[in-house]
Amino acid sequence: MRKAFTMAEVLITLGIIGVVAAMTLPTVIGKYQEHEVTVKAKKIYSMMMQVLDLAKAKYDTAGDNSTLFTTATTDDELARNFSEYLPGGFVCYSNAATSSKCQKLKYRYLYSNYKNRYGNMTLPAIVLPDGGVIYPKLSQYKCIPTAASGTSLDSDGNQIYDADGNPVVWHQTRDSCGDITFDVNGPKEPNKAGFDVFQFTVYRDRAGKGYWDVFGYSSLASILSGGKLIFNRN
Repeated sequence: MRKAFTMAEVLITLGIIGVVAAMTLPTVIGKYQEHEVTVKAKKIYSMMMQVLDLAKAKYDTAGDNSTLFTTATTDDELARNFSEYLPGGFVCYSNAATSSKCQKLKYRYLYSNYKNRYGNMTLPAIVLPDGGVIYPKLSQYKCIPTAASGTSLDSDGNQIYDADGNPVVWHQTRDSCGDITFDVNGPKEPNKAGFDVFQFTVYRDRAGKGYWDVFGYSSLASILSGGKLIFNRN
């Protein structure tokens, strides 16, 4: 006599499968999304390093990243300098804010560690063929060592005070040339620094972490070394 499952047994089995799928699917999707972001972030970062290398080769300035930045007096000029080495890239200059294609590139993103604190993407920007967007910005320090100071903030972005109620002030010598912020999927969500938004700072002799670790550099450094994304999950 042939044995078969009863309808009740089939329904119970399907129910169990459905529960397991509901429990595991978000994790699987999340891991896939993080893998996809990681691949794209590495690709864009590598592309930016190539731009710096190509510029050094063109101007015969081995070991000096400053040329792209010191030959620009505005962010628009800097974007134009970068676009020269990015075939297929579309530049949205700051005066193109009213165009529909460029207007959507102005949006806010969640900082990587400050709780419920946001930054803003502003033009100019360079749209890559794969949908990624690059926001190059000049530094106020212009590659020159400059004394700087400011009020210290805690891990939530709130000002720190000493025992007497005075703001705690930091002092530092800064020499950055500019910052490169990029979003691997453009204005599409989640727009979180450290997840799909990253930034690194360019100095005359190197490129790496900036002065303010809220733009996703720690996350970028982590994935470049084979680690995981580090970002604000609130």
